[in-house]
Amino acid sequence: MSSSYVYEKRIEIPSDCQVTLDGKTVTVSGEKGFLQREFPEPQTTLKIDGNELVATTNFNRKRARALVGTTIAHVRNMLIGVQHGYTYEMKIVFSHFPMSVEVQGDELLIKNFIGERGVRKARLIGDVEVKTTEDEVIISGMDIEAVSQSAANIQLATKIRGKDRRVFLDGIYVIRKRKGEEVKSIV
Repeated sequence: MSSSYVYEKRIEIPSDCQVTLDGKTVTVSGEKGFLQREFPEPQTTLKIDGNELVATTNFNRKRARALVGTTIAHVRNMLIGVQHGYTYEMKIVFSHFPMSVEVQGDELLIKNFIGERGVRKARLIGDVEVKTTEDEVIISGMDIEAVSQSAANIQLATKIRGKDRRVFLDGIYVIRKRKGEEVKSIV
């Protein structure tokens, strides 16, 4: 095995964003705010080269190369987040019992789900903004991981167990994902 093997990936830093590097901690700031993340993988090295962030590894292993790609993907998501933000649109679906949702602190309360007397709760992660209407829940924020995990928690809170899913379609489901103005429809 050659000791001169180097695998690297680069990502260009847009002119309206700033990226700072403190050891393995990357801080990205833009017009919407800033995001910070630590990349503790010992096999990857990060550096800023001009207007590019470079992630490299000296190991010729699939896992090490995958970590370089994952690191670049996370930084790309951070750059998009501080420039444009992320939005997940969810649809409230019910057939017989009209459910209602409301935000209370860092939780989304789901009331009257399939006629249940109890309140189901979904935890909202990080710094996300949640808007609710009669039939929609809209989650937006800079951090894609916080936005998507909050949406997943809401969808999981309305999962029906012990009944036929083909008949009981009630729930809150993701129908659209947005990066800034770009729309990715799920339905």
